[in-house]
Amino acid sequence: MSDLSEKINRNWWIFPIVAFIVAAACLFLVSVFDGTCLLAAVKPDLRKDIYSSLTGSSSGLLGFALAAVAILAAFAPKIDGQGRNRRKEEELAEARSDIAKCLLVTSAFLMVILVASTIGIGADAGREGNPVLSVLVVAAGFASLIGLLISGLGVTLSILERNSLR
Repeated sequence: MSDLSEKINRNWWIFPIVAFIVAAACLFLVSVFDGTCLLAAVKPDLRKDIYSSLTGSSSGLLGFALAAVAILAAFAPKIDGQGRNRRKEEELAEARSDIAKCLLVTSAFLMVILVASTIGIGADAGREGNPVLSVLVVAAGFASLIGLLISGLGVTLSILERNSLR
């Protein structure tokens, strides 16, 4: 494997961060050049409902992500493995650790959505919404989506691989 692909293979947590930065930059540029957009352009009552919905959804997904981290932490390497199986089990344990890191980064973005949406319920009640809060919530949502997709795929592959060793 090349150096770059090896770094990417062991640093899945970077994808949600890059997704957040790219989404935030693009959304910020759109809001600067096109005026209010996204949540900032929605009517205050509807915006409040959206923030309430985002608060509930992100808190549920945050619980799921943290539970998945706990499950991955419980999958300790099998001690009785010999030779090739032992090496394979150690590699799987390292991969599960990488997946847990991605889930923790994703959890951080879910917390950003949760906190920003909670603030938005009370503080973003003006006729025109706060564009910074809007960009923050949407970019964190995109980063969370990317992180959950990558982590979900990783957890699935990890469980399938672990079951194939039996």
